[in-house]
Amino acid sequence: MSAEQRRFPRTSLNEETIYFLHIDAENDNERVYSPATIIDISKGGLGMQVGVPHEIDDELWLEGIEGFTGAQPARVKWVKDTADKELFTIGVEFKGV
Repeated sequence: MSAEQRRFPRTSLNEETIYFLHIDAENDNERVYSPATIIDISKGGLGMQVGVPHEIDDELWLEGIEGFTGAQPARVKWVKDTADKELFTIGVEFKGV
């Protein structure tokens, strides 16, 4: 039995991007931007390497994602450490998909 729980097949990718999260839920204008590398993508979400140790269910926004207009909200579904202790691999699920 496979542990795979993805609903959509992912395509490998190696693309630099910037994403953001809100510091304060009350103020949408206060954003923290962070660089990332998208390592795979699907209709339902993507995998990224980031320099921020996110927690499960952190909400973040991605801009410029093919098939979406404006900032696409997403929620962190899993986090893994990498061999480089300053990088983390995260899986995010697009909201509303």
